[in-house]
Amino acid sequence: MLDTPKPKGDRYYGRTAEIYNRKRIKQKWWHIEHEEMRQLLEKLPRDLSVVDIPFGTGRFVPLYHDRGYSISGLEISGHMIEAARNDLGSQFDGCDVKIGSSIDIPFADQTFDLIVSTRFLSNIITYADACTSLAEFSRVTRRYGIIQLGHNVQTTAKPGPDQTMDTIMSREDVDKLLAEFGFRAIERRLVLEGPAEGGEMHHILCEKS
Repeated sequence: MLDTPKPKGDRYYGRTAEIYNRKRIKQKWWHIEHEEMRQLLEKLPRDLSVVDIPFGTGRFVPLYHDRGYSISGLEISGHMIEAARNDLGSQFDGCDVKIGSSIDIPFADQTFDLIVSTRFLSNIITYADACTSLAEFSRVTRRYGIIQLGHNVQTTAKPGPDQTMDTIMSREDVDKLLAEFGFRAIERRLVLEGPAEGGEMHHILCEKS
């Protein structure tokens, strides 16, 4: 079994939340992610309902507003939501953001047209929780997903339930995983190569099957 990083799910509180955007905006791939997200959203209809999980500091909210979306979010850290409120100002107004977990999403079935989830399933939570989260994403979403996942272009392995997914699975196996939960991958946008050898991270635009 290949080694994968430990889950990072308990880190986004206090000072980490306060300086999250200031730290991440220095990353080159933060800006690549933003541009690739903008382009993928432009491929979708306007005036959709979107849920962003985890909502974090609401980094894509301006893009959602540009598309006329109604915006919801789910975030386990109240500190991150407060940071979003401070950073977004009036753009946070009207966003329905709840505190909660991706493994038990407090929204009804097929509430949203679109689920967006980035920087989360691959490294923040375990593979077992990622699978549960994908099932919940599918339950609350009726049309589209933009889900960030990694794959490996050289080899493939299945993570253990308590490991992270990272970039150890092949593209084919990632597509099979998405399909298992009702998502058909229709387009990928590369946002990061590495750090694992042969690893790539993508925004994956999906349709519900």
